Amino acid sequence: MKLTTSLLFSLLLLFSVTVQCIWGNFPFEFFVFPFDAILAMLWMAIIWFGYKELRHFGFIRIMLSFSATKWTLGWFLIGCLIIGLFPQLTAREAVEKQGLFSRLGCYNFMSSWIFVTGLWSLLTHLGLVTLRRCLLPGKKNWRFILNHVGLWMALFAGFIGSASEQTLRIPVFREVPNNEAFTSEGKICILDKSLQLADFTVEYYPNGTPRHFSAEVMLDEKPIHLEVNHPYSERWGEDYYLTSYDTQSSEPSYCVVQIVREPLKYMMLTGIVLMLCGGFLLFLDGPVRKTCLKQTDDRYMLTDL
Repeated sequence: MKLTTSLLFSLLLLFSVTVQCIWGNFPFEFFVFPFDAILAMLWMAIIWFGYKELRHFGFIRIMLSFSATKWTLGWFLIGCLIIGLFPQLTAREAVEKQGLFSRLGCYNFMSSWIFVTGLWSLLTHLGLVTLRRCLLPGKKNWRFILNHVGLWMALFAGFIGSASEQTLRIPVFREVPNNEAFTSEGKICILDKSLQLADFTVEYYPNGTPRHFSAEVMLDEKPIHLEVNHPYSERWGEDYYLTSYDTQSSEPSYCVVQIVREPLKYMMLTGIVLMLCGGFLLFLDGPVRKTCLKQTDDRYMLTDL
């Protein structure tokens, strides 16, 4: 039986639905940083090898086709629609839901096997067609390359990198330093650094409601300044936000700091910058006729767009 685009993606969809119904959501906890970065490099190496050595084989030929573009984009857009239609809950809350939609992972869809499989297909297709354009002889189309490389990086970092994202909240007291933070599920997480409140300032409106507040915090003997919407970046992909404080006393005895860890944040930002550069080149050059590859039954031919 000849492998066709429809057959391949139907099998992938059937596989993802079956695995989702049997084992539940994708185990993102196994892909935390730096393993996700290693996975990205390994994935790119496999894409390179697949295009250079195996591009005439059925799977690679299909993933390079325009039909694969329609399938992968359609899968991704339908997934985004499901995310918008169903309330997205935490993993613990989603498990408590009952019914068919719950079995399909609709209440935590970004972590479902269905969405992850579709995203893997899109990223693989995107990587292959970008590599093909990069290796074409003659003048490079930098608009195409920048847009597609940027999109690949942004999607990978935004979705696959979510396994490494962590949001913690920690009460910071005046009296004693504290290093016990809490996850969104209420679990205790011991930090490698302690925080202690040194000073707190609140500015009020004439009616007595808070207008602005800031905190001076000691982070392992190092003073840092925190304000609302002005985070402090401690290290790569780790930001400290001031979220609330002790409103029961005129001299707050504690404040609450939110720690957001996003190791692949800068990879996503780099991808966005590359897409902006590609869009800028598109604006400068305008639409032009260009030569590209068009797939026939088992060959590629050059055609003008």
